[in-house]
Amino acid sequence: MSRNQPGSAAEPLVTPAFLILCFTSLLCLSMLVVREAQVGDSRYGFLLWNLFLAWLPLLVSMAAAGADRLLTGMPAVRGALLLLLGVGWLLLYPNAPYLTTDLIHLIMNPTYSWRQSTESLILWYDLIVFFLFAWCGLLLGYLSMRQFHRLVSQYIGAAAGWLFIVAVSFLGGFGVYLGRVIRLNSWDVVFSPFRLANSVIGGINSNGAILTILFGVMILIVYLSLYGLGMQRGSGQGGVARDGAGRLS
Repeated sequence: MSRNQPGSAAEPLVTPAFLILCFTSLLCLSMLVVREAQVGDSRYGFLLWNLFLAWLPLLVSMAAAGADRLLTGMPAVRGALLLLLGVGWLLLYPNAPYLTTDLIHLIMNPTYSWRQSTESLILWYDLIVFFLFAWCGLLLGYLSMRQFHRLVSQYIGAAAGWLFIVAVSFLGGFGVYLGRVIRLNSWDVVFSPFRLANSVIGGINSNGAILTILFGVMILIVYLSLYGLGMQRGSGQGGVARDGAGRLS
């Protein structure tokens, strides 16, 4: 995408999709509060922490998009800041799709009446709660990746932008594997770098490769699906789908 493409610098950082995610996150919080009040069980409180972590990559990508617009007169500073934010975003990004793996807690909970699932209100309630958290994670990941996709395409080219998407999808898949199976955290890069390095090396095996591919394909399919829907919407409105950050395009 050309730097001078009309409208590329005018896209708002706070979009309807961003506001919908804010509302959905508050809904997730409210549903957990209602669950605890009605059932007296706060076992799923960890979902809120995981949701907070899932928001971090989007906040970093928004900061990168803002820096790209505000530092146009300082190309050296802008380039260094974008690179720094890009590395930080790449380390934080797996936190977004990681929310989908929390479904394992629903599957492994022995208290549900699976044989009478159609009559188990708490089971259906929790299923909706976990789905909403997972959906938030996938959308947060998509929007943050979309912003960096735009930046990479803008400065390096469209082909590099799509190569970036494929690479990040599978790197994100590996990050999800490290988080769920190896039990690593993003901050281990700073506080436990040697443990992180050893765990990454130890995680390179057949099971790790398979899970990385599975998670990577999921991330890539979600991205392509939402991107394609945005392009279809833009075509249906009789115009070219806009390429800005945070848009489902």
